Amino acid sequence: MKFMALFLLVLAGAAFAANDALPAILDARYDYASCDVAYAKDWLSMREGCADTANVPVFDSSANVADLDDDLADMRDAADDDSSLEFGLASVQLGADALKLVGDVVKDAFTNKTPAFFSCVRGGENPLMESRDECRLDALDMEKSAAKSYVQNEIDEANEEIIALDSLGADTSGMESVVENGEGLIDDIYPAYESGNITKITSLHLRNSRIVLLFRAEQMLAVLNYAEPIIEAGHNDNKDEILSRGRALRDDVESFIDQCGYSADVDDNFEYGRENLECWDDGVDLMQEFNSIKMLILDGA
Repeated sequence: MKFMALFLLVLAGAAFAANDALPAILDARYDYASCDVAYAKDWLSMREGCADTANVPVFDSSANVADLDDDLADMRDAADDDSSLEFGLASVQLGADALKLVGDVVKDAFTNKTPAFFSCVRGGENPLMESRDECRLDALDMEKSAAKSYVQNEIDEANEEIIALDSLGADTSGMESVVENGEGLIDDIYPAYESGNITKITSLHLRNSRIVLLFRAEQMLAVLNYAEPIIEAGHNDNKDEILSRGRALRDDVESFIDQCGYSADVDDNFEYGRENLECWDDGVDLMQEFNSIKMLILDGA
């Protein structure tokens, strides 16, 4: 029984190991964001030049630019610290500040502007967009290899955990099925990145998130099924409670796996992402109960 408690403790603690490819991923995403910020600053400068030529006023965008620069600096710091959480938060803030800038530009466009001004802006933005798109493609090319390494590292770690459970005699077929989905995802990485289609690339991230979550769910299920007969034959003074909660959790995990099933076809990134958020919310609750049962085993050993 002590072995079983130690096994559960190690399993729960190893749930989310660091990924060696993360720094390269964050660097590439920082470069992509830098392309957009550089474009915004160049576009605003070009727009101000058109305003001078057409002798019309434009709003002072210096505060907006400062916000974008600050957000980009926060992303750089997070990337240097290998913090995907802080990087994500800074990315969200950059998106919010970019939307505010768009709103301010639209509002300003209705204030004392002339056809000559709009014609100048339209003519000046095309070369800027071309430069931005080339910059984006370079960043995506950097992320392409890093993304493949990132997913492959996850698969390698998953296979190691499968081997460890399989050596104990646990049924790892569900875990193996999830890994097969991960291998299918790897095949889609290069085509998606080389297309330059952000919608396709985003769908890869969404699919990977679902695969990681489902692997942990299948892992919990394998452990619960493996542990039940050992606990039944053991001498924990609280084994009735352990068995009762373990069986209830097993039912919940099985339902969760059905409800959050994986699909490689992502028709709507927003909807798939919304489902991911709901599934992760439920999945974290299941993991917390899993760890609570682990503590019951330790307490009653």
